[in-house]
Amino acid sequence: MKVLHINSNYLTSKLHESLLEKLESKDITNTVFMPMKFEKNEEIKFDSKYNVYNPVAFKHIDRYFFMWKQRKILHQLLQTLNPKDYHMTHAHTLFTDGNIAYQLKLKYNVPYVVTVRGYTDLDGFFKLRLNLRRRGRKILENAKHIIFLSETQRLELLEKYINNTRLKEYILKNSSIIPNGIDEFWFTNEGNQKSLNTDSKINLISVGEVQKRKNQLTTIKVAEHLKNEFDMDVTLTLVGKFRDKEYAKELQKDYAIKINLHEFVPMENLIDLYRDNDIFILPSYQETFGLVYPEAMSQGLPIIYTKDQGFYRQFKEGHVGYGVNPTDVSGIAAKVVKIMKEYDELSHNALKAYKKFDWNNISREIKSIYKNI
Repeated sequence: MKVLHINSNYLTSKLHESLLEKLESKDITNTVFMPMKFEKNEEIKFDSKYNVYNPVAFKHIDRYFFMWKQRKILHQLLQTLNPKDYHMTHAHTLFTDGNIAYQLKLKYNVPYVVTVRGYTDLDGFFKLRLNLRRRGRKILENAKHIIFLSETQRLELLEKYINNTRLKEYILKNSSIIPNGIDEFWFTNEGNQKSLNTDSKINLISVGEVQKRKNQLTTIKVAEHLKNEFDMDVTLTLVGKFRDKEYAKELQKDYAIKINLHEFVPMENLIDLYRDNDIFILPSYQETFGLVYPEAMSQGLPIIYTKDQGFYRQFKEGHVGYGVNPTDVSGIAAKVVKIMKEYDELSHNALKAYKKFDWNNISREIKSIYKNI
C-alpha cells in the first residue's frame, strides 16, 4: 500500500518519523509532502530517512490569503508528485493539509484520512477564521476517516462548529480517537513506582516551551501557594526552550520557593529530572496534545493538566492525575495536595497507563484504517 502524507510540519519534529517507521514495518510505503515558505525559515530539526519532498511553495504573507496559498501549494505538489501513484493520502492537519487532500480527491479521486488538531485547527482556524468554517466542514464531509487526538477535541468540534445533524452523525461514525505516541526511549527506560516520604515536602516539575501559552508563571504561583497556605517545602523545576525571552525573565526573578530553571535538557538528562521529582504539572492555556505528560508518566509521576485541552479525557479523572482550570491557583494547589494523599496509587496507574502512547499500537490502528479505505 502506498500512502502520500501531506504534513506541513513533518521535518520540524521527529513525532511523525516514528509513525512512519512503524508503518513501513507493516508493509506500507510512505511519501511525505511538506510545502515550505520562500523565506525558508522553517525549523527543520532532522534529516528524514524516508521520501520527504519539501519544496518552497509560498511566501510568509500568503498565510493571510488561505485559498491563494493553497493554490500555490497544490501547484507545487503536482509539479513534484503524481497523485495517481498513491492509494490514498493522509492529511495531518484539517485545514492546511486537509484542503490539499480534498482537492486531490476532487481532481483525481484519491481518498483521504484527515487528522484534526486542537491548537492548530480548532483554536486557530475554526475559532478565528470564520470565513473558512464552511471549507473545514467540506473537508470533514469528504474524508473517508477522521482522526482526533483526544475525545475532548472531537466533542469541541461537534458542539461548537458542527450544526448539521447529518454531518455530526457522519463524523461520529467515521472517526477514531488515536493519540500521538512518545519516543521509544521512554519505553526502554521505564521508571519505577514512586512514593512520598513526607506530606510536608514536594518536588514539582514542568516541561514545556517557555511562553505565556504554557503558563509557567501560574505554576510558580501554585508552588508559592503551597508554601504559604500549606506550609510545604516546595522545589519547582522548569524545563523548556525560551520562546518568549521577556516571559523567561519573569521566571528568573526572586520567588518564595526554590526554582531550578533549565532552557534545554536532552532526553538522556531529562529522564533524571523526572525521576528526581514527584509530580508533573503543566496547566497550559492551550494544548494540542502534550507528549510531555505520558513521558513523565513513564517515570511514575502523577500529572496535572488542563481541563478541556488536548490531554483531558485521555483517562478517567483521578486515574493518573487531574485536570485543572489554568487560572485557578488555589484550585491547582488543592489538586497537588489531593495527589499527595493518593500518591502511591496514581504513580502505579501512571506506569501502566503510559503504554497507551506506544507507536507500535498506534501504527497498528492507523494501518487498519488505511486498509478499510
